[in-house]
Amino acid sequence: MNARTATLALALAAAGAGFIAKPIATSGPALRDFESYYAAGATWRYHGDAYGREVWRVERTVPGVVAARDEVLPFVGPPFGLPLWGALAQLGWSGASAVWEAILALALGVLALGSLRLAGGRIDAFDVAAVLAFAAGFGPLTSGIALGQVAIVSCAAIVLTPLLLRQRYAFAPAAGALVAALQPNLGIVLAARAYERRAWIAFAFALALAAGGSAVALAGSGGLGHYFEVLQAHSASERFIAIQTTIAAVARGFGAPAGASGALALAVALGALGLLAWQFAARPYCADDRLTLACAALPLVLPFAHEHDFTIAFLPVVLAVRRARGAAWVAAAVASMLVAVDWLGLAQRPGGTLETVLLTTGAALGLAALARGPLRPYHYAPLLVVAGVLGAAQFVSAHSLPTWPDALPAHFQLPPALGAAGAWQWEQVASGVAGLDPHWALLRALSLAGCALIWGVASVVLLASRTEVPTRESFTPRDKSRTPKKALQALE
Repeated sequence: MNARTATLALALAAAGAGFIAKPIATSGPALRDFESYYAAGATWRYHGDAYGREVWRVERTVPGVVAARDEVLPFVGPPFGLPLWGALAQLGWSGASAVWEAILALALGVLALGSLRLAGGRIDAFDVAAVLAFAAGFGPLTSGIALGQVAIVSCAAIVLTPLLLRQRYAFAPAAGALVAALQPNLGIVLAARAYERRAWIAFAFALALAAGGSAVALAGSGGLGHYFEVLQAHSASERFIAIQTTIAAVARGFGAPAGASGALALAVALGALGLLAWQFAARPYCADDRLTLACAALPLVLPFAHEHDFTIAFLPVVLAVRRARGAAWVAAAVASMLVAVDWLGLAQRPGGTLETVLLTTGAALGLAALARGPLRPYHYAPLLVVAGVLGAAQFVSAHSLPTWPDALPAHFQLPPALGAAGAWQWEQVASGVAGLDPHWALLRALSLAGCALIWGVASVVLLASRTEVPTRESFTPRDKSRTPKKALQALE
């Protein structure tokens, strides 16, 4: 058995052990966030307000939900998705959750294999196993699947859309963009491809379908204006709570005033967008590379992001570790692990340190197995992050983060006059999740730092890889017209 095979075997073993060594399960349904999609779909079907507290009438019937206390989980997804959730709700909870689990499993495969395909080069069964081993230890992805988060499906569609743009059928990339828009704060990243004629036509068609479908879905329920009011109210209610992994929430957690935190977040967002625009205009990145860089930068721009939203970084991580060499590979791998670790989970689940250590080990070894060429000692540098996980677990051992809704009082009741957003904020305050703690802020800052670092490394690595012999799929027709003649001849 050679070094790569042994490394992959250890990665798979560590990931498998991580799923076995789960801490004591929290109460409630397994797909906690899918609960809100299901309830919104059922509420919409009987012509109720899917964005109000009416969803609780359905949520309280879901097996595992404590109906004796108010633990309303509001729905804030785009209106055009309501017919999908309504169709699933017709199956009942057990049928709908089984179908959704199958969709999430498919999305994981699309995300992992699609990212590998976009990285270019030859792919064999070993590479497939390696990227799946890394995916199993990628915290944002696995936590998102455990919650039943639509963000995982959106990220899979974002990775699939560039591959669909290579096909002859125009409707395919439009469908991909429409699915990506089920999580709008992530789907917006496809704008990085909108400069291409074929892409912007597909995206315009998807936008028209989303807008038209949303208007139809909300006919008689306040229209799109009602939805935008809901978004604004929900964003305000959750802006600085501990489960928000944004620049503003982290700065507020460190003790900065609310106004200063917001100003810092705005400055970082504008700076990141400006740098991206400069990169696209001044550097010869191909179309897929532009999307990759936008995915890495997006968490620094978002005003609203949870742990599972960092699944958007999976694509730039895979491309960077597949194309980098030497010191650049080490930097890419360490940055990848900073994003891959569910740092906040260490504070939320003090008894889950063993699980996190095993999954982190599996992810680190999976990265090593993904590297091209013979394995060198530096390929095992990501294992150093395992020591960081152990240190972080000790660091926050006395500062555990409460988990909603388990930390709510046994017979917690909401004031009747509160809307959905106000009820959600009330629940976060009552459970302790709205508290400000620098330990929690530091953990979230590690994820943001990882995205910034992977963006920087990918910017160098992807640009350097343009000097190598590329694959034909890496170029759009516009790119090919500017490609050196010798490089194109090498493709023939």
